[in-house]
Amino acid sequence: MLIKKASLFVLCFWSVSFFGQNTIKAMFYNILNYNSDTESQNRTPHLKTILETVQPDLFMVCELKNETASDYLYTNAILPFKQSFEKAPFKYSESPATNLLQMVYYNSAKLELEQTSVIPTQIRDINHYTFKVKVESGNSNPVRIEVFVTHLKASRGQDNREKRNASVTTFTRELDRLPTDSYVLFAGDFNFYTSNESGFQTIINSSNPIKIIDPVNRLCPAFPDDNKDYFNDDYDSTYFWNNSSFADVHSQSTRSSSLSDGSGGGMDDRFDFILISENLTKNNNLYYKPESYKTIGNNGNCYNSFVSNTTCLGEFSQNLRNALYQFSDHLPITLDLQVANTLSIYNTASIKFLNSNIVKDYLSIQVSDINLKSITIYNHLGQKVKSIEINNQKEISINLTSFSKGVYYLTADSLQPKKIIKI
Repeated sequence: MLIKKASLFVLCFWSVSFFGQNTIKAMFYNILNYNSDTESQNRTPHLKTILETVQPDLFMVCELKNETASDYLYTNAILPFKQSFEKAPFKYSESPATNLLQMVYYNSAKLELEQTSVIPTQIRDINHYTFKVKVESGNSNPVRIEVFVTHLKASRGQDNREKRNASVTTFTRELDRLPTDSYVLFAGDFNFYTSNESGFQTIINSSNPIKIIDPVNRLCPAFPDDNKDYFNDDYDSTYFWNNSSFADVHSQSTRSSSLSDGSGGGMDDRFDFILISENLTKNNNLYYKPESYKTIGNNGNCYNSFVSNTTCLGEFSQNLRNALYQFSDHLPITLDLQVANTLSIYNTASIKFLNSNIVKDYLSIQVSDINLKSITIYNHLGQKVKSIEINNQKEISINLTSFSKGVYYLTADSLQPKKIIKI
């Protein structure tokens, strides 16, 4: 019975790994004034921990200060996480607020960036990226994702609400430029306090050229029709996201008190979003995987507390929540997009066994892909047991003498897992 259970676990693990290759994980993150200074550089190892845990394929950010900072983040957090990641062309602001910028980084094994543009607003840019999904039928039946990333005006007050609404009105006009069947992601730090804000209602208005929705449909109760100003005169948290009934989707603040940068106050606001076009909820070439929307690090039990509180146990580990606490005052948002067709990411000719996959001491392999930087070996439980840097080598001998007898798997970013049997 134990053998059957172990076999079933292995099958499930590698089934998940395989089908994960047909999934695109999107992640948005406010990276808190990330600059080319020592303070930001010292935070960077925490971002690497977050990326290694979350494993995104599309990494969208805001609050990036400049191109030097982007390059440092890319070199020291993103590439060490996954060598197949590339960065979009860096765009300086065309809007008045020039010091907080957006950027995307992406897994080039799954996505191809076709074009990028900047949409100016009266506050901050909206950055638009068009990605083509690398599917086997990509030439005859291309699948594209239109990705918009922004950072709306912060703070309460009617003037700030109007500025948020003006920015997202610009976004909805852009939807009219796209084919009506386009797949759309709209991500950012939106700074909405309630779904009753005119700006949020503008985004989800069903009359938009492409209907945009909240994947988890966690909207606030509508304001009563009683002529009261619930934003100011008669504030009632019932109609806003900053109450305990929304504790599981709060994304700000990770801290009860501020560190050297960022805000405190504990987790009590839903500011960060990835919204999607409604057609992604249909069974199309590309579709939103139900229940995959996550506020990373939020175990649903840290209302008005800090994310690394040791009492806030749950799905997300203490190690991850410690890294999130140190890196930013916001939490990342993720969701999975399932690809109906097969992603063309496997390169089965890149690595082959020179002798046999049945090994006593040393495994000999040949590498034909010069772009491959490293390979990894996992045990039958899915635990990483060895990582090997390749450095343009064509033939490699891997010492397995310390390994216990059993089944292992060798893989890399663009490779289908290969079984190894240690005897």
